[in-house]
Amino acid sequence: MERYTPFEDVDRMFEQMRSRMWGFQDPQSERQQLNGRPGTHMNLKEHDGQFVLVADLPGFEKEEIDLSFSDDVLTVFAKHEVTGDDFTRARELSERVTMPKAVEKEDITASYRNGVLEVRLPIAEQEDEKGGDRIEISD
Repeated sequence: MERYTPFEDVDRMFEQMRSRMWGFQDPQSERQQLNGRPGTHMNLKEHDGQFVLVADLPGFEKEEIDLSFSDDVLTVFAKHEVTGDDFTRARELSERVTMPKAVEKEDITASYRNGVLEVRLPIAEQEDEKGGDRIEISD
Protein backbone atom coordinates (compact mmCIF):
# COMPACT_ATOMS: atom_id res chain seq x y z
CA MET A 1 0.00 0.00 0.00
CA GLU A 2 1.38 3.38 -1.01
CA ARG A 3 1.77 6.01 1.64
CA TYR A 4 -0.19 9.23 1.17
CA THR A 5 1.75 12.47 1.16
CA PRO A 6 0.19 15.93 1.00
CA PHE A 7 2.89 16.97 -1.47
CA GLU A 8 1.10 15.03 -4.23
CA ASP A 9 -1.93 17.30 -3.81
CA VAL A 10 0.27 20.41 -3.81
CA ASP A 11 2.06 19.26 -7.01
CA ARG A 12 -1.30 18.61 -8.69
CA MET A 13 -2.56 22.05 -7.61
CA PHE A 14 0.53 23.82 -9.01
CA GLU A 15 0.29 21.86 -12.26
CA GLN A 16 -3.32 22.96 -12.73
CA MET A 17 -2.38 26.56 -11.92
CA ARG A 18 0.51 26.58 -14.45
CA SER A 19 -1.70 25.04 -17.09
CA ARG A 20 -4.48 27.59 -16.63
CA MET A 21 -2.25 30.65 -16.31
CA TRP A 22 0.43 30.00 -18.92
CA GLY A 23 -0.68 26.97 -20.92
CA PHE A 24 2.30 25.09 -19.46
CA GLN A 25 2.03 21.33 -19.12
CA ASP A 26 4.42 19.21 -17.08
CA PRO A 27 5.71 16.51 -19.48
CA GLN A 28 5.73 14.02 -16.60
CA SER A 29 1.99 14.40 -16.11
CA GLU A 30 -0.12 11.36 -16.97
CA ARG A 31 -3.06 13.58 -17.92
CA GLN A 32 -2.29 16.04 -20.67
CA GLN A 33 -4.67 18.98 -20.70
CA LEU A 34 -4.24 20.86 -23.93
CA ASN A 35 -3.90 24.59 -23.77
CA GLY A 36 -6.88 26.55 -24.96
CA ARG A 37 -9.41 29.03 -23.80
CA PRO A 38 -10.67 28.82 -20.23
CA GLY A 39 -13.51 26.30 -20.11
CA THR A 40 -12.10 24.19 -22.94
CA HIS A 41 -11.22 20.78 -21.64
CA MET A 42 -9.32 18.47 -23.98
CA ASN A 43 -7.20 15.48 -23.07
CA LEU A 44 -4.90 13.55 -25.39
CA LYS A 45 -3.63 10.14 -24.32
CA GLU A 46 -1.83 7.31 -26.05
CA HIS A 47 -3.62 3.99 -25.51
CA ASP A 48 -3.45 0.62 -27.29
CA GLY A 49 -1.54 1.89 -30.33
CA GLN A 50 -3.64 4.98 -30.86
CA PHE A 51 -4.09 8.51 -29.64
CA VAL A 52 -7.43 9.23 -27.99
CA LEU A 53 -8.56 12.85 -27.82
CA VAL A 54 -11.49 13.55 -25.50
CA ALA A 55 -13.00 17.04 -25.61
CA ASP A 56 -15.83 18.40 -23.48
CA LEU A 57 -18.03 20.43 -25.84
CA PRO A 58 -21.33 20.95 -24.00
CA GLY A 59 -23.99 22.94 -25.80
CA PHE A 60 -22.91 22.06 -29.34
CA GLU A 61 -24.82 19.86 -31.75
CA LYS A 62 -22.93 17.23 -33.76
CA GLU A 63 -23.61 19.16 -36.98
CA GLU A 64 -21.96 22.28 -35.52
CA ILE A 65 -18.59 20.55 -35.04
CA ASP A 66 -16.04 20.39 -37.85
CA LEU A 67 -12.99 18.09 -37.59
CA SER A 68 -10.07 18.05 -40.00
CA PHE A 69 -6.62 16.46 -40.03
CA SER A 70 -3.65 17.70 -42.03
CA ASP A 71 0.14 17.60 -41.56
CA ASP A 72 -0.15 15.74 -38.21
CA VAL A 73 -2.48 18.43 -36.83
CA LEU A 74 -6.06 17.74 -35.73
CA THR A 75 -8.28 20.82 -35.94
CA VAL A 76 -11.51 21.03 -33.95
CA PHE A 77 -13.84 23.90 -34.86
CA ALA A 78 -17.34 24.36 -33.43
CA LYS A 79 -19.84 27.18 -33.71
CA HIS A 80 -23.22 27.45 -32.00
CA GLU A 81 -25.54 30.35 -32.69
CA VAL A 82 -28.95 31.15 -31.25
CA THR A 83 -31.05 34.03 -32.56
CA GLY A 84 -34.23 35.40 -31.08
CA ASP A 85 -36.48 38.36 -31.74
CA ASP A 86 -34.14 40.86 -30.13
CA PHE A 87 -30.88 38.99 -29.56
CA THR A 88 -28.19 36.84 -31.12
CA ARG A 89 -25.97 34.68 -28.99
CA ALA A 90 -22.97 32.86 -30.46
CA ARG A 91 -20.27 30.58 -29.09
CA GLU A 92 -17.24 29.50 -31.08
CA LEU A 93 -14.36 27.18 -30.31
CA SER A 94 -11.24 26.47 -32.35
CA GLU A 95 -8.39 24.20 -31.23
CA ARG A 96 -5.41 22.72 -33.06
CA VAL A 97 -3.66 19.66 -31.64
CA THR A 98 -0.33 18.44 -33.07
CA MET A 99 0.13 14.69 -32.82
CA PRO A 100 3.47 13.65 -31.29
CA LYS A 101 3.76 10.68 -33.71
CA ALA A 102 2.60 9.91 -37.25
CA VAL A 103 -1.05 8.85 -37.55
CA GLU A 104 -2.92 6.55 -39.99
CA LYS A 105 -5.03 9.34 -41.48
CA GLU A 106 -7.50 7.03 -43.25
CA ASP A 107 -8.41 5.19 -40.02
CA ILE A 108 -9.32 8.17 -37.82
CA THR A 109 -12.74 7.82 -36.18
CA ALA A 110 -14.81 10.25 -34.12
CA SER A 111 -17.95 10.10 -32.02
CA TYR A 112 -19.97 12.73 -30.16
CA ARG A 113 -22.34 11.84 -27.32
CA ASN A 114 -23.76 13.91 -24.47
CA GLY A 115 -21.45 16.87 -25.13
CA VAL A 116 -18.26 14.78 -25.28
CA LEU A 117 -16.24 14.45 -28.49
CA GLU A 118 -13.95 11.42 -28.75
CA VAL A 119 -11.47 11.14 -31.62
CA ARG A 120 -9.36 8.00 -32.13
CA LEU A 121 -6.21 8.39 -34.20
CA PRO A 122 -4.32 5.11 -34.87
CA ILE A 123 -0.55 5.51 -34.66
CA ALA A 124 1.21 4.68 -37.94
CA GLU A 125 3.56 1.73 -37.99
CA GLN A 126 7.15 2.85 -37.54
CA GLU A 127 9.50 2.84 -40.49
CA ASP A 128 12.62 0.77 -40.02
CA GLU A 129 15.61 2.64 -38.64
CA LYS A 130 17.34 3.09 -42.01
CA GLY A 131 14.37 5.02 -43.30
CA GLY A 132 12.10 4.04 -46.14
CA ASP A 133 9.46 1.33 -46.26
CA ARG A 134 10.29 -2.27 -45.51
CA ILE A 135 9.79 -4.68 -48.41
CA GLU A 136 8.90 -8.30 -47.65
CA ILE A 137 10.80 -11.00 -49.58
CA SER A 138 8.77 -14.01 -50.66
CA ASP A 139 10.10 -17.58 -51.17
